[in-house]
Amino acid sequence: MFKEYFEGIWRDRYILSSFVNKDLQMKYRRSKLGVLWAVLMPLGLSLIIGGVYSVIYDSDPREFIPLIFAGLNPWIFLNGTADGGTMAFIGAEGYLKQTNVDAQIFPLRVTLVNFVNLLYALLAFLTVYLFLQPEAVGPRMLMTIPGLALMFIFALSLANIAAVINLDIRDYQPMQSLLLQGLFYATPILYPAEMLAERGFEMLYMWNPFYYFVEIVKVPIQGTSVPGWHVYAIAAAIAAAVFTLSIALVMRAKKGMAFKL
Repeated sequence: MFKEYFEGIWRDRYILSSFVNKDLQMKYRRSKLGVLWAVLMPLGLSLIIGGVYSVIYDSDPREFIPLIFAGLNPWIFLNGTADGGTMAFIGAEGYLKQTNVDAQIFPLRVTLVNFVNLLYALLAFLTVYLFLQPEAVGPRMLMTIPGLALMFIFALSLANIAAVINLDIRDYQPMQSLLLQGLFYATPILYPAEMLAERGFEMLYMWNPFYYFVEIVKVPIQGTSVPGWHVYAIAAAIAAAVFTLSIALVMRAKKGMAFKL
C-alpha cells in the first residue's frame, strides 16, 4: 500500500510540479499585489484581531499581535488544505478519466500550493517580528522546522481524507467548514492555552489534534520558548496514524474512482 502510494507520486512528480506551478500562477495572475496576498491576509487579520484583543485583555500589542500572527499562519494552512482537499479528485475529473495519472498526486497538489503560501506568510512574520521583538530572534526558532514537517504530513492527511469522503458525500465541504470553524475557537490561537487551563478547560484543547500542530509551529517561531518533547511526540503519533489511514482510504478509493466522478 505505502509502496504503491509513493511510487505513484514519484512516477508523476513532473506532472505534480507542473500543476503546483500552474496553480500558484493562476491564483495571483489577475491580482496587482500577486503573492503578497498570502502575506497580507494573515498579517491584516493579526493586526485587526490583535489590536482589538490587546485592548480587551489590556496587553501590549507588540506581544499580542505576533502571538496572533504566529498562530493564524499554521491554522490558515491547515484549514485551506483541508478545504481544498474536498475538491482534489472532483476538480481533476478530466485527468483521472482520460489519462493514467495517479490520483494521489491531487491532494498533494493542494497541500503543496498551500504550503508555499504558508512559507511566504512565515517570512512576513519573521520580518515583522524582527522589528517588534528583535531580542526574541534566536536558535529556538529552528525548532519550527520539525514542526512544519509534521504539520505538512497532517495537512496532507486531511486533504487525502477530505478528497475521498467528498466522492461519496458531496455535501462534505460545508460540513467540514462548519466543523473547522468550531475547532478554530477551541484551539488556542486567539488566546494562550493557559487561559483555558486556568479555568479548568484544558481538556478542550488537549483532545484537539489541531492544537498540537499549531503549537509546534506557533511557539518556536516566536523564539522565546520551545514546546515540550511530549507535544512533538503526540503530534508525530497523530500524524503517523492519520497519514496511514488517509493512504489506505486513497488507495482503496482509486479502484472505483472513475465511477464516482
